[in-house]
Amino acid sequence: MPENVLITGAGRGLGLELARLCSGRGDHVVATVRDTASVAELAALPGVTLATLDLSKSDSVSGAIAELAERAGGMDLVINNAAVNFRGVDHGNGTLSVQTMSADPMLDLFRVNVVGPLLVVRGALPHLAASGHGCVVNVSSWLASVSGFAPGAAANYGYRTTKAALVMATRALAAEVGPMGVTAIAVNPGWMRTEMGGERAELDPADSAAGILDVAARLTPTDGGRFIDWDGTDHPY
Repeated sequence: MPENVLITGAGRGLGLELARLCSGRGDHVVATVRDTASVAELAALPGVTLATLDLSKSDSVSGAIAELAERAGGMDLVINNAAVNFRGVDHGNGTLSVQTMSADPMLDLFRVNVVGPLLVVRGALPHLAASGHGCVVNVSSWLASVSGFAPGAAANYGYRTTKAALVMATRALAAEVGPMGVTAIAVNPGWMRTEMGGERAELDPADSAAGILDVAARLTPTDGGRFIDWDGTDHPY
């Protein structure tokens, strides 16, 4: 049965592939981007409604999402894919080392990568609860794993800590919205060949997207709060 799906950060990479697959299976997709001027490929997909959303503008996020969900006639699945790394905030290089760190770039990353997804859920929650099988998929990262941290890897404080915080926020969210009939999980999409992941990455975003949608389709209420790899296996916290 076609569903109403909201995908943030849908203009390229993983978000675009998620939108493409949802469109292909007949879903009505509300696809948000920061700038609609350069997303012709996304705009051409059948069943896709484009909308502008900037997660750094916290005061407007929930209201915008509530309006989009209302216009869509409901919401069954929210995929919080939009995120930024150090390149996406002013003076972001300062989040890569404690020796050069300043507060504002770190806080800007938290605003987009952690607070933003929660505000998206806030706006969509009444419709997710009314769906009868509402799901939230928060896209985290393999870099979020505390137990799997590689000491020799780049520190990358802002991105790592925000993606780890998103996993914990998802667990808290699952505890709150589970009784409303909404299942919330975090997923690790893998190291993908995207603008953020680079060309050396191992995984095609189309494969990750297909895996994530398969995971979402198989969710049951007992899965709330899990951190799941794109291929369906559990990822270590």
